Amino acid sequence: MKTVGIMGGMGPMATVDLMQKVIVATKAIKDQEHIHTVIDNNTNIPDRSECIFGQGPSPVPEMVKSAERLTAMGADVIIIGCNTAHYFLPEVQKKVKTPFINMIEETAAFCKEEGYRTLGLLASAGTCASGIYKKSF
Repeated sequence: MKTVGIMGGMGPMATVDLMQKVIVATKAIKDQEHIHTVIDNNTNIPDRSECIFGQGPSPVPEMVKSAERLTAMGADVIIIGCNTAHYFLPEVQKKVKTPFINMIEETAAFCKEEGYRTLGLLASAGTCASGIYKKSF
């Protein structure tokens, strides 16, 4: 079974929510059937929206540190619960060997597969300004 790494701390409750979603979505009857998960709840990652608006440092260096820690813990794939952080994912992926599952691309693929034609987005100003959903959709 593969090990999933969760890059967390963006915010900490989003990290908890993501792990809960993984647990609930897993068809497991007993504890041992759940997905092995490791988490780096890195609250040192700078604010993503502030960076997008040119008002803060890049989160990329800390995101890379988190990805490297998750890799060292045995993660075969990394997921992130923060929508806005996905704006920086292409830059992070260039510096990290462990693959990521891109939540925004997966959401777009699911919506297309289901035939959704109209969607709404509840997101931070940084996510909206970044255009990451518009690009994937």
